[in-house]
Amino acid sequence: MKIAIIGGGLAGLTAAAYLSDSPDTEGTVFERSPQLGGRAFTYEKSGFTLNYGAHAVYGIDRHTLQHMEEELELKFQSKQVDKRKVVYAKHGNLTPAPLDFVNIMKTDVLTTMEKVRFVAEIAAVIGNIHQLKHYRTLGEYLDKSNASSDVKELWEHLVSSNFFITPDDARKVSGEVIADYYHNLFLSSKPVNYILGSWATITEQLVQKINDNEKWDIAVKEPVESIVMENGKFILKTKTREALEYDQVIFAMPVQQVYKLLESSPWAGALEPFKDNSCTEVLVYDVGFSKVVARPFHYISDMDNKVFISDVSATDYTVVPVGGQLLQGIAYLNDDFQDEDQKKEYLESKTQQMEALFDTYYPDWREHTAVKRVSKKAMVSSVKNIHTNKLLPSKLPGVPFLFCGDGCEGKGELAERAFSSGRAAAQMMLSDKAKTKALTH
Repeated sequence: MKIAIIGGGLAGLTAAAYLSDSPDTEGTVFERSPQLGGRAFTYEKSGFTLNYGAHAVYGIDRHTLQHMEEELELKFQSKQVDKRKVVYAKHGNLTPAPLDFVNIMKTDVLTTMEKVRFVAEIAAVIGNIHQLKHYRTLGEYLDKSNASSDVKELWEHLVSSNFFITPDDARKVSGEVIADYYHNLFLSSKPVNYILGSWATITEQLVQKINDNEKWDIAVKEPVESIVMENGKFILKTKTREALEYDQVIFAMPVQQVYKLLESSPWAGALEPFKDNSCTEVLVYDVGFSKVVARPFHYISDMDNKVFISDVSATDYTVVPVGGQLLQGIAYLNDDFQDEDQKKEYLESKTQQMEALFDTYYPDWREHTAVKRVSKKAMVSSVKNIHTNKLLPSKLPGVPFLFCGDGCEGKGELAERAFSSGRAAAQMMLSDKAKTKALTH
């Protein structure tokens, strides 16, 4: 079976690693960019390792990566963020973030009675009996809840932090999605971990796994430009080659791009409901210092301005030169603007809010900055997981392809959805192949 995988991000590499592990397959991963990994791309500058987005993994002990570690023989280390050094800033006051029962008792974002209420809600989520899962959205649940405004704000803030979206968008996330996500996270003994060595630690091993099978290859800087079906085979045309013939195809790219590629094909109609899905974008502000400027905490979330800063180097020492420090700031972004001028002004205000947070907690940071990168609209996920968007299933009725990526149905959010959907697509293809083989013998 000859397979084409279109897209060399986390999902495409995961699918290819599983498929290339089967001796009866051959194939190609097509990636339009010069590098692999997609939005998990990592690069070095002046001794600092910079990521397009955080390489934090939520609930790693219950994460798809644990299955991949065993099944694909991946080897990596991770380190947990110190929960006692995670803080919220609200109205200028710092307080422990309510990440577990110890911090909930210490935090000032809730009163004593509100803490009791919130602990009860966590227990209900863990027990999978919380009413939230029956509501269309978090907003609808909160509107009908008799909880205090502080408890409601905390729910919005938690969802904002884990889904990388604004509180307004947090209210649009399905209650079932949130209940399932936090059921998994609250049961985790390792809620927030960093992969030591960043995403490159994972992507390089996936690439090596693919390259170990001489019947598989990876083509970078080679976007697929068209695809047709003839006599039961898929014929691909790329930027540099024509008439490439495959038995199966997996799309591992944003569904919006898939739709553009297949817009004039017989399968466009099936993809129509997904073509206008909105993506999740954030402002990312990376700054590397030549020395440790200050380390008052490992993570601070500004509840008033909806921005946070992670001291990445406090958890992952591999991302800095000896003695250095690396901070990554993230600002959740609105996407509703009257015109480009309003958008530009808004992004500039978010940049200033981030720098004000640096000024407050990292004095003299400007004097010791060795590396700085500001990405004012970095895509975190190709499909924002809100109820007005629709995640793409791995298989669509009447469509002969499989799909995977962070915009597809799968376990978890963001990177985990890419991993889990890539794994699921590969397993589905191998299962179908085994069934076909059994029927022909």
